[in-house]
Amino acid sequence: MLRVIVFCDVCNPQGIRYIEQQHNSEDGDEGERRITDGRAWYEGSLTEAEQTGWVIDDDKHICPKCEARRNKS
Repeated sequence: MLRVIVFCDVCNPQGIRYIEQQHNSEDGDEGERRITDGRAWYEGSLTEAEQTGWVIDDDKHICPKCEARRNKS
């Protein structure tokens, strides 16, 4: 099975992912986010990521937390 992982181009441009260091959904975080530094990724298709609040453009993918910060500016 092919795994598809979408990385946030704002907070995780290097595509760093360590599943054992993620917040769980009880913390109120959507998708996956590293506990140590908050870098985000989503494991699933672009369509699924978009349905959970990710912004998917042709050249950039942005997690919901970074998008919320961008909209406050």
